[in-house]
Amino acid sequence: MTTSAVEAPNSAYPDLEMRLETYMRKVHWLKPINTTNEYDPNEVEYFGVLSLTDVRAPRRKLWYLYYATTDQVGKTVDQIHRKYGQRNMYELFRKPVYSGAGMRSRVKNHFKGLRWLVKGNILEAPPGSPYNDEKVVNTIADLYQGERRKYYDYLLSRSNHFRSYNYLNISA
Repeated sequence: MTTSAVEAPNSAYPDLEMRLETYMRKVHWLKPINTTNEYDPNEVEYFGVLSLTDVRAPRRKLWYLYYATTDQVGKTVDQIHRKYGQRNMYELFRKPVYSGAGMRSRVKNHFKGLRWLVKGNILEAPPGSPYNDEKVVNTIADLYQGERRKYYDYLLSRSNHFRSYNYLNISA
């Protein structure tokens, strides 16, 4: 008897969440929202970095940038492995991003500013550069956090704008 109550705590009130939301909207004079938020996990884009080792020139420091949607990540990485060889590369970084192309251009522009050779999706550190895989991952992680912070600040500013707009309309 107690296990069924634990498994389905709102089984006696199946529409409790909807009733509570309706009540709270009436109390705060908010219009009802009749939309549903549909989330498709296959539309999420991932940005990643692979470390490359050139067999002919092992002193060269190379990294490969890629981005793809969730359902295409495996296929994209397999294509890269076929092109450059499975043993010559390993994954350093993969995170979900708002725009894979935007993150790629941000990383490319950052490393162009450091006078790296940037050609297509490949980054190459200049000879004698102190950068290794760990420093590259830390730099890209900082750029990733900066990108996320930019979107967060934008959403927060829009939220504050609408909040002040709502307060002006309610008090008038």
